[in-house]
Amino acid sequence: MDLATLTDKRLFGVVAAQFGHGAGAPEVIEVWLRLEAVVIGIGVASDWSFQIEPGEPGQSYVMEEWGSRVDVVSAPDSVPFVRHIGERLVRVVERFGGGVDGTELMGAEFVFESGSVAADSWGGDLRLAG
Repeated sequence: MDLATLTDKRLFGVVAAQFGHGAGAPEVIEVWLRLEAVVIGIGVASDWSFQIEPGEPGQSYVMEEWGSRVDVVSAPDSVPFVRHIGERLVRVVERFGGGVDGTELMGAEFVFESGSVAADSWGGDLRLAG
């Protein structure tokens, strides 16, 4: 996906997939940004690679055999993208460095009008900071 096409798009909403197991606190495993004219998903693939792809959120589901669930919900305030709802995305800066030749996408910084959010894959988990 050409991330330059996201420049100057307004953020209208953020959806999160939260993994929950037992009584433990849920963990955000994927987010979707609802921008003008496009929805993008930000997450980590099964091979631990960082991914940014166009696409709509999936449905919530339960893994009864494991006692776990994934809830797809409006992102809680703890997701740093939420504080930028209503703002325009100024730019997205990709960070590379993984893989054999150093060309694997490792993360990205999403720069909004009032600040930025860094997203990356760390040990197979999605890490968000803003």
